Amino acid sequence: MSKRQLKSIDIDFFKKNKNITFYLIMIVFLICLLISKLNLSYGSSSKSYVSDNVLINGTKIGRAEVISDKLLEKGSCISAQVIKPTDVVIHQTACIDVDAEQMYESLKNANSDPYAGTSYSKYRNASWTITVGYDKIIQNIPLNWQAYAQGTQEGNLTGISIEICMYTNAMKQQQAYLNAIELYKVLKNYQNDLGLKKHQDYNGKQCPEWLLEGKYGMDWDWFKEKCME
Repeated sequence: MSKRQLKSIDIDFFKKNKNITFYLIMIVFLICLLISKLNLSYGSSSKSYVSDNVLINGTKIGRAEVISDKLLEKGSCISAQVIKPTDVVIHQTACIDVDAEQMYESLKNANSDPYAGTSYSKYRNASWTITVGYDKIIQNIPLNWQAYAQGTQEGNLTGISIEICMYTNAMKQQQAYLNAIELYKVLKNYQNDLGLKKHQDYNGKQCPEWLLEGKYGMDWDWFKEKCME
């Protein structure tokens, strides 16, 4: 059978079986649509999570909802000085079973207290960039603003400070860590040369405390390896 005859048979088949032809076209269309969506999902950049040094409000990183629509302004604990971050610095809050929302409110109150950091105030002159909980990630200031977190001027001028909440529930704690790990990957993709450090690297403080202790079987080496996957 010649190629011309074979082609004629193929065309005649589809003409006589219009229903089959329609369904085949729809199947091909749906396959193409699925491939397109998969490409968008897996090929898209994590930069879609960040715009102008702010995490996009309402997105999900890990299993946490991002809240970034109430950034704090210049105050007692926030200088509003623009920096060029070189590292993401991991901290833990030292506030047991205190969620990200409560940490944000605490910083907000401290920042508005003109006596923060003095004997006239109950607040320290401290700040950080982002708080990560088991279900919320709250950004306090833009990624390129200085935070008083690392305990040294060098650290404060080069670090994006992430405070991870601390829970007596081991499953919540693990999820908070996993959310922070995914956040680091998002930030590294946004700025390719970002390194990973812990608070201890700057001034020797035992922080992030539970990761350094290996509480719940998760330590700093585990956290760091997960960040590099």
